[in-house]
Amino acid sequence: MTIDALIMFVGAFIATLPFLGFPIRMDNIIMVVTGIIVISLGIIIRRRAVAARARAKRVHTYVESAPQVRGEVHETA
Repeated sequence: MTIDALIMFVGAFIATLPFLGFPIRMDNIIMVVTGIIVISLGIIIRRRAVAARARAKRVHTYVESAPQVRGEVHETA
């Protein structure tokens, strides 16, 4: 199960939670636990996105030398 599907499943569970017939105390505990799950999944997604951006920057970084014409020497600043 992907993280996106898991977030949708938890969201659907939160939407149906009031209709499941749990006592209010149990309902509150379940709501807090599912909230913590959603927060942690959001953190995981954000870390993966930041790591993917960092990998993309590393892959496309290169340096080319200045072309040299025969007999001329180019100096770099």
